[in-house]
Amino acid sequence: MTQLVELQAALPKFAEAGIRLYAISYDEIGALADFVEHHEITFDLLADQGSKVIRKFGILNHYVTPEQVPYHGIPFPGTYLIDEDGDVSAKVFHRSLAQRESAEGLIDAALGEILLRSEGPTTAHADDSGIEFSLTYHGGAGVLRGGTMRRLVIRVDLPEGLHIYDEPVPTGMVATSFTIVGPEGLRSLPVEKPPTESLDLPGVGELQVWSDTADFAIPVWAADEIASLVRADNPGYVNIEVDITYQACDDQACRLPRTERLAVDVPVGSYVGPALGGGGMPGAATTSMDTGKWLGEMVKRGIAAAPDADAAVAYLHRTRDTFAAGPLGDSVTD
Repeated sequence: MTQLVELQAALPKFAEAGIRLYAISYDEIGALADFVEHHEITFDLLADQGSKVIRKFGILNHYVTPEQVPYHGIPFPGTYLIDEDGDVSAKVFHRSLAQRESAEGLIDAALGEILLRSEGPTTAHADDSGIEFSLTYHGGAGVLRGGTMRRLVIRVDLPEGLHIYDEPVPTGMVATSFTIVGPEGLRSLPVEKPPTESLDLPGVGELQVWSDTADFAIPVWAADEIASLVRADNPGYVNIEVDITYQACDDQACRLPRTERLAVDVPVGSYVGPALGGGGMPGAATTSMDTGKWLGEMVKRGIAAAPDADAAVAYLHRTRDTFAAGPLGDSVTD
């Protein structure tokens, strides 16, 4: 639900980019209507009851069995970008079911470029050769939350005549690399690199380089150490540090390899969603009315799927115990 709330907040950005937004869920219409009213959602939420569309797209979560009511029917979460002709131009899925793409990441994917905004925490530095570096926390209006993918964007502005290298490079030369130094609990994926140019060096061969301005993006997200659902001691801010190692050259000579460290302070926000159980989620901004509607509709689905009355009663008992235990796993007594 955090992602849907963030998408609503970013709706003007989608409109500015010429993108219309739709979200498809396996939830019943009543649950979606309640969510829309409570969170003032203005883009279209579509109820795929029975998960028919989810199955046609081939994204039904096959790890959830039919016996696992009410969760059977959920999809692998992701996003499709569809152009004006109705063709899928791109799709965004992540390996972890807990990860969601940020609104800014979806817009960048649709437009094929990174649009940095002033709302993202940023720091900048220039070395003694005139190369300018900036580090921007990009996505989610500059706020770090658990489960939602953001990007650390490192922009490198090179003076005319200078270039830096991509891998591979000959022995004795240093390719450009990026290392996240901290904080603990910040997870990342491999760096997303911009296109390179070919440079033919006599006696060396063809190398791949960047010149002028190059934007590098590192997808990141917060693990439980930073943004926990079940702890109330989440930090208000984290300090993110990135080391940039590079070697700058011109058409005559190469400078010595260098490492520059950039750091930026990023605010940490809460998960937004239903209060899942009596155990509570101290680290979340929960909405109990979403839970009531969702749980009621899911219980109806579970009862309807039971083969007989005894199975329906057993299902109700399991649902009560699971819900009452909450994410902390507190015990329940009759």
